[in-house]
Amino acid sequence: MTVSNRVRQIESEIDTSIRALPTWQAPRADVLEQLVHIYRDTIEVPLTKLLLAKACDSPPEDFRAAFEAEHWTRHGVLWALKWALEYCPENGLPDTRSPEELVRLIDLGTTYEAFVDALKCAQRDLHAIEVDESSRIITCYEGGNATPFDVDIIQLGRISTPTTPHMSLTEDSDQLTSRWTAGDYRQVTKMLGNYAASKENSIHVDPDFLTNIGKPEISVPQPTVVWLVRPSIAPDCHVFDDLVLPTMIDSQLKWKLVSLLDTPIVSVADRYCALSSDLKMLSAIDDYMLRLAARVDERQYSSANRLREERMIQICGRALQHCSRPWTLRERVRYTNPSQEADILATRNAERLVLELKSTLRPETPWEVYKRNDDVIGGVKQTRNLIDRGAAEHGFVVTDGYRGDHTCWAEALSCGVPIATLYDLEVIANDPIAAVSDVKSLAGIRGSPPSPARRLPDRQAELLNWKLRFVDMSASKEGLTKNDAER
Repeated sequence: MTVSNRVRQIESEIDTSIRALPTWQAPRADVLEQLVHIYRDTIEVPLTKLLLAKACDSPPEDFRAAFEAEHWTRHGVLWALKWALEYCPENGLPDTRSPEELVRLIDLGTTYEAFVDALKCAQRDLHAIEVDESSRIITCYEGGNATPFDVDIIQLGRISTPTTPHMSLTEDSDQLTSRWTAGDYRQVTKMLGNYAASKENSIHVDPDFLTNIGKPEISVPQPTVVWLVRPSIAPDCHVFDDLVLPTMIDSQLKWKLVSLLDTPIVSVADRYCALSSDLKMLSAIDDYMLRLAARVDERQYSSANRLREERMIQICGRALQHCSRPWTLRERVRYTNPSQEADILATRNAERLVLELKSTLRPETPWEVYKRNDDVIGGVKQTRNLIDRGAAEHGFVVTDGYRGDHTCWAEALSCGVPIATLYDLEVIANDPIAAVSDVKSLAGIRGSPPSPARRLPDRQAELLNWKLRFVDMSASKEGLTKNDAER
């Protein structure tokens, strides 16, 4: 089921209503600056909760709630900034907005992002969308459970995915774009991150509270808005320019800008500002460097990405050849009739093992998750085909950090091909059979599947004069459930 004409009509009506908001009558620079300050005020709460949860060894539920609040806040802020850049005039009416109005605007952006994600998935037959005109409810049916372990995998992933870094496979000399290398990016973001940290204050936790839980003095950095000076020399200025949220937003670019951390610097008239916590994040991990390079120079990034794939092969080779009982390796093994290639084929006495390698980009939207999953699932099927043709008895898909979600594991369990990461190579090399249960457990699959299979709770949100509803079942299944309840 693709997106119906009626849903597209509703989408157009919502877009028209957003464009007509009085907020956009104000000068662009004023709106942008105030949005950045509201962003600081809004994001401080989940970021502080995350740091405190880590310091106080809080239960997983605390991490999960804070991660989701952080994630959706950034999506809402990004949409508000894009709308301001697109709709606000350079010189507008006098500023009469209240902070509450801008907070509501960010909340609107958060819900709008969920709506956009649902439309993208429905357009590709991944979800179904139905409209109840009388109650003005738009229901997105996200499908039934793919495996009995769905809820466990999803709940674990909500905590482990944001905190599990991809193994860095990028060297400073890698030319990620035609204008800058990985080393250039790291140097500039480190400079920005250090400067941002120097401008932050600290939030001190109540000593009485810490005494009660048996913890020493704890303080956490407080996010702040920092104003930046653009570097004047290349390649530093090229990195900086690519980190700035584009000021000319057209109908195509608007949909390509999906992560505020890709371009966290906001141009306000002739000045630049960003949130200190965002700048520090860029200098801590490579994920957003790779995402940015893939967007601004896809051709050059694809060329550099081949180096990352070769390094994955080298890392696997070292792990397999230097374990207690070494393996003999063959790389890029080609087969014919039908044509196939095994990234790594390893033998040890009578044992034969095949590894399919996948380097991935950190996804920031459900559609990006789908594309990453499609690639991983393709690797699972490829590995199963190699096993079936007799190339090996055991096989794994190995990524640079992603353990797979419930969709990937539905195929992995069906094919008997687990999804592992480069961090799991030691256990795979020592005993591939025992490693299966280890990597399944790390993905959230433990013991026997729960019975009956559970589903995620319904979610809903307000989008102007419509209500969005997200249901973890198919439309036909909900219809049957309603009929049973009415009997």
